[in-house]
Amino acid sequence: MANTFKSIRHARIMKNSIGKGAFVLILSGIICKFFGGLFRLPLTNIIGIEGIGIFQMVMSLYSLALVFVSGGVTNALSKLVSSARARGDYKKIGSYLRYGLIFTLSLSVLFSLMFVLFSSPIASVQGIGKGANCYLIVAVILPLGGLVGVTRGLLQGYSDMTPTAVSQIIEQITKFAFGLIFAYLFGSHSVERGVFGAFLGILISEIFAFLYLFWSASKNGRYDFNKEGKREFFSASLPLTFGGVVLPLSHAVEALFIITLLMRAGISHENATALYGLQTGIVGAILNFPLIISLAVAVSLLPNLAFLATQGDIEGQKKMIKKAFLAMWFILLPLVLGIMSVSGVLYPLIYPKIINNYLKIALQLTLLSGISIILTAIMQFLLSLLQANGYFTYSLIFSILGGIGKIVILFITAPLKEISIFSIAISNITLALVVSICILIKLSKLIKFPFFDIVLPLLSAFIMYMVVKIFLSLIGGFLGLALAVILGMAVYLVTSFPLTIKYYKLTIGKFFADKTAKISKNQDDFS
Repeated sequence: MANTFKSIRHARIMKNSIGKGAFVLILSGIICKFFGGLFRLPLTNIIGIEGIGIFQMVMSLYSLALVFVSGGVTNALSKLVSSARARGDYKKIGSYLRYGLIFTLSLSVLFSLMFVLFSSPIASVQGIGKGANCYLIVAVILPLGGLVGVTRGLLQGYSDMTPTAVSQIIEQITKFAFGLIFAYLFGSHSVERGVFGAFLGILISEIFAFLYLFWSASKNGRYDFNKEGKREFFSASLPLTFGGVVLPLSHAVEALFIITLLMRAGISHENATALYGLQTGIVGAILNFPLIISLAVAVSLLPNLAFLATQGDIEGQKKMIKKAFLAMWFILLPLVLGIMSVSGVLYPLIYPKIINNYLKIALQLTLLSGISIILTAIMQFLLSLLQANGYFTYSLIFSILGGIGKIVILFITAPLKEISIFSIAISNITLALVVSICILIKLSKLIKFPFFDIVLPLLSAFIMYMVVKIFLSLIGGFLGLALAVILGMAVYLVTSFPLTIKYYKLTIGKFFADKTAKISKNQDDFS
């Protein structure tokens, strides 16, 4: 009987924590995107579209190194700590943390030395020779970023997403403040120095984020840094590290060779750099916003599913997967198609000086990139299911297959004049499709979604897209944009009416019902 009550209690905890965790991460993601957008807008105006191109090239290699040193560790700790809690084996948690720190710090020092020693050759290959100094400051940022990732993984294993969310907000606010100040001060000398100043702001943001996370982790008490979980840790972290590095590695290969590949299509070096900055720094920055939803759901889902998987609760996993994906799908589609529908008015308002000569191609990139964003969101969700069930080697293999597909498609299509810069979106679609199809085959028994709940949001989002496009052709400017957003939301919610009511009851309706019940209980207790 005690075990039955314990299982029911755990089920309730899982159900509540995934919803709360996803909500907290989505909220922080929106705040971070807001400050990230505010950061990119003046930064682009300070260092120009060529400077943004340089910034993105350096950032792509930093992101690659960061995923190498902490990406797999973050997910591994989230899964392993959650599983240890499900078994009641709390001594293992300190062991996992010990090896996480050793692994991350060792790799981060190694990569930092490589950035210091080979900064000039790397920058030369990328075609940004004067931007070599940016890699020197990246070498200092990397160990701090690694420590941030380890601490987040530990806390996520306790199904506590609040420290991750708060630390992300701290990162964005401090980067916004210090990054723009230093970019402005240094950018008066040259574009490359302006980019260096932006990275200096990122360094300060990582320091503040780590200090907050260290304080949050210390509240859980002391950790027993024993050597018991060494094999378990590396069995999980190594495949996740190499699997997680595939996406940023493919972006790094893209950043290293895209300028050369575009020049083969007959595009000048300056214009090729500008087009890359357009795709990654403007179109990509805005279209990546909906990935907040999928990433928040995936991060929250991983420890909770791992908990259920450790207990062998297959039916519990099926229900959680279905609810999480359908909720993500319902919110994700209108966001992506909404951005696509208003982009023609949005870009000139945000980037009035820069976008004029590139507006037509920016709109074309947005349409194709929107498809890649939807597929990437599905891929992120499915990878979390694979990792939660301990299929770390499969996660690695499927990611490698997707990465190879992306790079092959990029090298084939980028030199073609008719495709050129569109090759980035096409290659991203290839990667997401390959990985997602492989996972769907592997986890076919766990994944079953109602046809109606999949198709209705898709049709409603398409209707919303057409209505908004027609509306904006009649009324433009900021007023037209604001009215179009309201109109689009209304059209989507009305055309998907049955699901709108369903998700309202599960979210906002449930929230107010719980609040009312709590107030009534307090009144009864007082009486």
